[in-house]
Amino acid sequence: MFNSNNSKNNKFIDCLNEILSAENAGIERLHRRIQETPIQESKNILQDHITEEKEQQQRLKNIISYYGRKPTDSKADILSFNSLTTAISNTMKNNTQNNTTIKSTGHDNNNNNSAMTPKEVEILNTQEDALIKNDEILAHKTILKLAEKTMAKDVINILKQNLQEKESRYKKIRTFESEMLNYREENNHPESFKLGSAVADMLTSYWNSQKSPSRVYVFNRRVHHGAIGALLGLSSTLYKNNPIVTGILSGLGTGLQKDDYNDSKEWFLFKKKEDDAKENK
Repeated sequence: MFNSNNSKNNKFIDCLNEILSAENAGIERLHRRIQETPIQESKNILQDHITEEKEQQQRLKNIISYYGRKPTDSKADILSFNSLTTAISNTMKNNTQNNTTIKSTGHDNNNNNSAMTPKEVEILNTQEDALIKNDEILAHKTILKLAEKTMAKDVINILKQNLQEKESRYKKIRTFESEMLNYREENNHPESFKLGSAVADMLTSYWNSQKSPSRVYVFNRRVHHGAIGALLGLSSTLYKNNPIVTGILSGLGTGLQKDDYNDSKEWFLFKKKEDDAKENK
């Protein structure tokens, strides 16, 4: 099946095991998500997600085993939107927490977000699903570049299959997130949500009307307006006692995200200005 050359493939297999470690952690997290969410539709989607992830995980294990190496059973730390938002919320409330982390190692979403409704917690976790899936996509693109230089066509095709499935899953996650956001905001705070959406439409229309829209950089890092929209949506949970503010922030955030949807995979890369300029020459 594969054309093996151990001396040239050790680095590749090391990288593959790193990806597998993240996959292991991701599957464990999805199982935890199913147990924690009270929303049946989410449980069904997550179960389908797990089935797909296990198939991708097994493909990676098969490649690693073929080359005489042991597939890792370690579980890498994975990025977490939820932990970041909880830290921000706690800091704003009591200003006593000095050290925070944005790693997901088994936190209890229900306890950390006791002030949020189950629907809001699920929206937050779905946004986290998208963030983690985007990370997996980038990792597969990186390993594919390495594979195309040294590996057999069969290996490349397997990695491409994993990548295509992950990209498809990412789109499904974003669609489900959008449906939940729209339902919640349009039904809970319709007027203020529409106001926020109108502001977003004006901003994005002006932006898109320019022949060469300028890019935004903060501390020399590219900031997409879709990322700003996502953070605004999360920030709205901090003002849930003020429905007008919540509606406006959510409407504005959703509008910015929709307009920048095509670049959603790059929202949280925060590329350096010089690297961003090279890629867009």
